[in-house]
Amino acid sequence: MAISNAETMLIPQCETAGCLREIEEIAALDGIDGIFVGPFDLSAALGRPGDFGNPDQIAAIDRVLKACQAVGKASFIFSTTIDDARQRYEQGFDSVAYSVDSVLLMDAVRGLVKQLGEAN
Repeated sequence: MAISNAETMLIPQCETAGCLREIEEIAALDGIDGIFVGPFDLSAALGRPGDFGNPDQIAAIDRVLKACQAVGKASFIFSTTIDDARQRYEQGFDSVAYSVDSVLLMDAVRGLVKQLGEAN
């Protein structure tokens, strides 16, 4: 068990209003290595799905980041654009997940189809 604990990270996701209410306590829990913010689900939980510029959404994400920083835990967030990923690193997040495999695959397929169409 000691090896598993040493080699495994426990990173809960903050995607609900309930998690946000308790984020300082959750981040401070022994054994938690960091918090991963799920901005899509969090925006829905805050009643503004997909409204990432909403002041409540911005404040919520900042609160999670500060909760992690206050207790020396890693902070993670998902991003869908390069500009947003850069901004999240500048904001202080330790790790930024960019896009998802299905989106990246579809973008690649669309590019190939376009190239094939232009070749004909």
